[in-house]
Amino acid sequence: MHFIPTYVYVLFCVLVYLGIRRSFARTTRPERLLIFPFVFLAFGAASLDRAFPGADASAYALAFATLAAGAGIGWLHASRWRLQFNVSDARIKVRVPGDPSLLATLMLAFAIRFIEQYAIAIHAAWSKTGSFEMISFAAWGLLAGMPLGRATNVVARALVARRDVDGVPTFD
Repeated sequence: MHFIPTYVYVLFCVLVYLGIRRSFARTTRPERLLIFPFVFLAFGAASLDRAFPGADASAYALAFATLAAGAGIGWLHASRWRLQFNVSDARIKVRVPGDPSLLATLMLAFAIRFIEQYAIAIHAAWSKTGSFEMISFAAWGLLAGMPLGRATNVVARALVARRDVDGVPTFD
């Protein structure tokens, strides 16, 4: 596989590291959970824009629809989590359970982007079709929406916990 640039291997290792790290419970500020989904959104959108420079509005509409669907799936997934909060005067921290779904999402996103980029690089006939473009935009929207939905759910629950300090499960 001499044709694969070195940075692809480095990116794969970083994604595996992030996914495994998120598989374990951690304590963080809720707003920090939004950083990764927004980076995922930005890099994915920029990559799609470079891969499909002539994409029409229907591709973007499909991407936003699947982004909303992915966010809904992520929201529902995180709604099952039992969160613990530490509310102080200045800030709130949340203990998020470990979840291997991010690892699966990252690996699936990596595989899809790798196949897309490879097909475009070798000028595969199927990579020039409108269906390929639509599937690429839909896959990006779904996979980028799930972490966004999970993070948004945790942030929303943290805002409620900040407001209702009594009766909120806490940790020390």
